[in-house]
Amino acid sequence: MTERRGERDLCPLDPADPTPLYVQLYRILRQDILDGAYRESEAIPSETTLQRAHGITRGTVRHAVSLLVDDGLVRQVRGKGTLVSYRPITYSVWNFGSFTDFSKARGQKPITRLIEREIAEDHRGRRLRMVRARGVTGVDGTEFLNIDTSWLSLDRFPRLDAFDFETASLYQVLREEYGVTPARSELTLSAVPWSGLARETFGAREEPPGLLCASGRVFSDRDELVEETSVVYSPDVAINVVTMMGGGVPMPNP
Repeated sequence: MTERRGERDLCPLDPADPTPLYVQLYRILRQDILDGAYRESEAIPSETTLQRAHGITRGTVRHAVSLLVDDGLVRQVRGKGTLVSYRPITYSVWNFGSFTDFSKARGQKPITRLIEREIAEDHRGRRLRMVRARGVTGVDGTEFLNIDTSWLSLDRFPRLDAFDFETASLYQVLREEYGVTPARSELTLSAVPWSGLARETFGAREEPPGLLCASGRVFSDRDELVEETSVVYSPDVAINVVTMMGGGVPMPNP
């Protein structure tokens, strides 16, 4: 984490630069926020401090800050000043495969908490429904990154409900016990509202308007339906999408 800048450490503006002074100040403050010089919920330098440090007008400072507000990087709170809203992304998920495999490949220790498990029967047959919180654990404790709801056929995978999926990897069990390799997913990305479960799992915080959800179906390497899934992600997770122009949309890999 970069140390916070003091008044004397603020980068100077260049009056000879054709770029307007408010844009120069905006760019400096924006970069400081993105670099971590000011943490989430901490105040950036006050209008008076910025005026004195740069020899500029109050209007120039306010114009620069308004651009930061438009970017969603800061918010203005009466009596507290201009506070940073930006939260650095600490985890990035490039694929929708096995969470356990993905975490281990990154040298992280995965952790799963089973929230719900039930067996239902309808026109599609007997199915296992599981809701799990998935995360990683380390010296700083445990951080849950998503809430994963899975539907799997017990007619296709008999006795699947006998496994403990708090300790076992679902996709590893499918590969080793049933000879089925999940290989392709068809997913829709959407925004969903916060729920009580999401607040409990991801922790109390100032909430963004919604959470990213990926829902759809997973198929095997033989194009057999393996799983129906819905994954709700923590605000600390970034979803990176790679597209091939004119050639379809591949599944990105880590």
